[in-house]
Amino acid sequence: MHEMCKSCGTIFEVNESILTKNIRWLKCGVCDEKWALSSTSKKNLIETTNKTEKVKQELASIKSIVEDKSKILAKKPNPILDQKNKTVAEIASELSLSKLNKNDKNKIKNTKKGNDEKKNNKLNILPFFVIALSLTLFSAIFFRSTLLSYSFFYFPNHTQSYVDKINSLFTKIDFPILADTKNLNLTNFIAKVQEQEIRFTGAIKNISKRPMLVPRIKILGVREDRKIIIEKILILEDKIIFPNSEINFNKIVKVNIQNQKDNVTVKATLLKKIF
Repeated sequence: MHEMCKSCGTIFEVNESILTKNIRWLKCGVCDEKWALSSTSKKNLIETTNKTEKVKQELASIKSIVEDKSKILAKKPNPILDQKNKTVAEIASELSLSKLNKNDKNKIKNTKKGNDEKKNNKLNILPFFVIALSLTLFSAIFFRSTLLSYSFFYFPNHTQSYVDKINSLFTKIDFPILADTKNLNLTNFIAKVQEQEIRFTGAIKNISKRPMLVPRIKILGVREDRKIIIEKILILEDKIIFPNSEINFNKIVKVNIQNQKDNVTVKATLLKKIF
């Protein structure tokens, strides 16, 4: 705004922003004359002051609104802003943690994969195990006599303790223990009648290369009229016959022979059933 000196008429340009309500006088820089502000200047000053205060209030209101909005925005997560505000150390730490988490996930995945493979291997092995167990059981039943002969060969005392139970078990399932009579020969068999008894002597020879269970011997005495007067089963004390060897036996059986002059024919047969 412009003010003119009342004395010398010099016109001054006055900055309204430096004027306040307390300023009532102006002084001329030329003639040092003082004069009061004009009503127009006061009015302009008041309007300017009011505008200034209004602007300040509006600015304060805008500032308050901006601060409130900033607080609301600060509460909401902003990944982009957070990423910008992160330091290099924080980013490196997060990358390291992410790598560790990835490694842990890979370890867990590999462990789970390994467990699944072990489980699958167990499932794959199970049928073979069942088949192997079945074959072993079948072989034990089929070769029961051979296994028992080798048991007597290597563990005679131990096998003797359990042979009755083993025989009982196989008898229940209708698989008796049998002797291999194809590889056994009865040789030098002699029967001598002496009063009321008969003496049997002979040998059983094993012609195979493995031990054999000793069979029982069935004795049958028949007279000329085909009447059976003797029917006995001899059980020898020996349990096995070693490969390519023989065992001798000598047994006496008491019989009731009424007529010593009767012609009696005695025959001996090897029985397959051991018990």
